Formats: sequence, structure tokens, C-alpha cells
Amino acid sequence: MSIPLFFREDSFLQPMEVTLPDGIAVVTQRFYDVRVDDLRDIFDESFQLLAQTRPIGPPFAMYEGDPTDVFDLTIGFPVSAPVDPDDYGDIANEVFPSGKALIMSHIGGFDGLGSAWESLMEVHSANGGSTPARRSRSTSTTRRRRRKKICART
Repeated sequence: MSIPLFFREDSFLQPMEVTLPDGIAVVTQRFYDVRVDDLRDIFDESFQLLAQTRPIGPPFAMYEGDPTDVFDLTIGFPVSAPVDPDDYGDIANEVFPSGKALIMSHIGGFDGLGSAWESLMEVHSANGGSTPARRSRSTSTTRRRRRKKICART
């Protein structure tokens, strides 16, 4: 199975509209009423559990709601096939959302991520998207340089 564009390590230094394909199997964990201060602990715990499912690509996170306030969070990894949730605990088999999206890479430290999101949201808004985006996603890779791909539904 080839890894879809969104999960590859290719960099997109400018916002680019893509169509996310149908049928990408993922394993996820959901968290409700999250605040930014909760993220480190949630990601640490969730990655440890989800990494046991034999992912085939980098992790992703989906934020639903206003990421500057309280929001719902889904964390997941793409997998080659569904897994037995009874083997892993509090996880679900799902399909990654498909459709049109705006995608951009941030290469660098966490302190520069805010300005990358701002750039993406400006283009998202100019293209008629809601502000703030009701649903946004990110994937992370950490080989050699810190890289984060950010995405908003268009």
C-alpha cells in the first residue's frame, strides 16, 4: 500500500490545495474538552498506545472547534488494516477524512508553528473557508529536522 500524499514527508512550503483520498484506514483515540495546556500529556500517552498498532505512516491530530480555547482532539496513525481494539484498549478503527483540503508544511521548532498556522488560515479564509477552521489536522515527522504538515478542510 502506498502512503497517501498527506502522510508523506514531502514539504509544502506554501499553502496548496489537495484532494485527500478515500479509504485510508487509521487507528485513533479521541479526547473531548481539551485545552492547549493538556496537549503534551495527551500526545505522550496516546502515541505510546497507538504506536503499538504497527502504523504505516506518521501520526496525525485533528482539532475540532477553536484550538485557542476548548476543542475536541482525535489522534491517530494510518495502518494497513484495521486492528482488534480489544488488543490495545481505548482505540477505534476509522477512515481518514477525505475531500478537498489546504495543506502546508512547517519546518522548524514548535515556536514557529503559530505563524505557519496563521499563514495557512489566511489562505483558507481568502478561499472562503470558515474562520477559525472548524476542523484542522496536522501530521508530524521528526527525521533530521522538525517538520509538521498542517491542513484545513476547504
